[in-house]
Amino acid sequence: MKKFIYIFVASLLMISCANSNKEASVSDIDFAENEVVGNSNKDLEEAATFTNTQLAEAKLQDYFELLTLRQKHPEFKEEIRSQIKSLSESNLTISDSIDIISVENLRQVGAVLQFGDSLHKIKFYFNVITENGVREDSITAVLRAQKVTIEQQEVMSTKVTFEKN
Repeated sequence: MKKFIYIFVASLLMISCANSNKEASVSDIDFAENEVVGNSNKDLEEAATFTNTQLAEAKLQDYFELLTLRQKHPEFKEEIRSQIKSLSESNLTISDSIDIISVENLRQVGAVLQFGDSLHKIKFYFNVITENGVREDSITAVLRAQKVTIEQQEVMSTKVTFEKN
């Protein structure tokens, strides 16, 4: 009989906890909807720019890592060259003595230049950090957006390339 009472009490506790979690999640959703409705167009544009900055920083880091990889592994030079070409038409070079390179403190300079709905240019300053020290550099990110249909849904695809200033 004691086992039955323990099982019954444990079941009641689990059911009541499950119901309280559902109620909390519904109120969280309502709160989130109110936040989204309250945003202005300016807030949405700032969020899109923030996303573009993050995308540009990630691609710039990839670019420098590919440059380092090309120097350290010449046997993959052709494969790496095509990847580098997809990120930039400019020929940036780095020193042969650099093993590790990272991009930090990426910051936008000036306004986003918009050419139509799908082409944006953003100038950035950033710090290049290597074992030899830190140096500041600048580059222009060219963002091309296009609608792509995936599983009958249209999504925006953004391609980032770089131009040397």
